Amino acid sequence: MTVGENLRRLRLERGLKQDELAEAARSSQQTISEIENGHRGAQTKTLEKLADALGVPVGAFFADGDGSTPPVPPRPRTPLTDEKPEAFDKRFAATDVTSAEKLTEKVGAEFDELRQYVEQLKAAGIGDEDFRLKRARVRLTEAKRRTYATTTRMNDLGLKAEFGQDRPIFDTVAEYVGKAEETDERIGKEAAQHASAKRVEQSGQAG
Repeated sequence: MTVGENLRRLRLERGLKQDELAEAARSSQQTISEIENGHRGAQTKTLEKLADALGVPVGAFFADGDGSTPPVPPRPRTPLTDEKPEAFDKRFAATDVTSAEKLTEKVGAEFDELRQYVEQLKAAGIGDEDFRLKRARVRLTEAKRRTYATTTRMNDLGLKAEFGQDRPIFDTVAEYVGKAEETDERIGKEAAQHASAKRVEQSGQAG
């Protein structure tokens, strides 16, 4: 059974209308209708909210009709995620505002597919030590890096073109991701220093 078919089955088993499930899952009736009818795929966050509202694990959406463990899903095709870094960076560096937006959409779609694939593997009983799940998570991480980089480059190019802002435009994924990691590290250190100073202050007040 498809995700949409399972969603409909589970909803009807609980006597819920689409709008009632939508309210419980903080979603929309249109979204549920489109998923059930196979007109759109469901993102992981959406499935998690629906599963919580229905009182089932996410894996229930991938189960066979009898509720048994679903078969291992086929690996999705993600050519942009699997492209060698130097080849992707060459494609990445050649983008302007319009092509960067298109690349962002394509890489983002692959990220969503891989995220769902990881959930399907876990629903099928694939353990953390299984090479298939490990490999899927590596690919998911790379898709996340490339999605972040393409999104940031697209935004930087857009701001520079529209407002003339003097923003640095990088030509590799590593440069964008590296800057983000540096920022995260700096914020983490500042937060740790603030927490340490707070403890010292509180200790002095206690004394």
